[in-house]
Amino acid sequence: MTDKLQAEHKSLTLVVEIEGKDQRFVSPKKIPGVLWRQAAMVAEEIESGEVLVSDLDSHLQFVCDVFGNQFSLDQLEEGVDARDLVKVVYAVTIFVMGQVSVAAEMLTSNVDIADINEKKGE
Repeated sequence: MTDKLQAEHKSLTLVVEIEGKDQRFVSPKKIPGVLWRQAAMVAEEIESGEVLVSDLDSHLQFVCDVFGNQFSLDQLEEGVDARDLVKVVYAVTIFVMGQVSVAAEMLTSNVDIADINEKKGE
């Protein structure tokens, strides 16, 4: 049963610049269930506009964990444009919560978080 469910899950691709080159990372087939709770908490913070600088490392580590630590927290922080950092974290949270197409759209187009919140409600 678990194998069948995992086969139905789509992956998410994240581009991180490492040593001057864009590298594509694909989410693993299985995302540990414990990350869903963390995703919900991070999404709630972002949606409320209450993202604290002191929480940034834990949010970035969450992204690393979702991608099976294929890149480090430092590589992520240095390899994503500062203006897109919160959007990347938010996209990964909604991916973990099952909204793959919305997350993919966030990462591949110039979409504002407010626009995404409207799409999530559809």
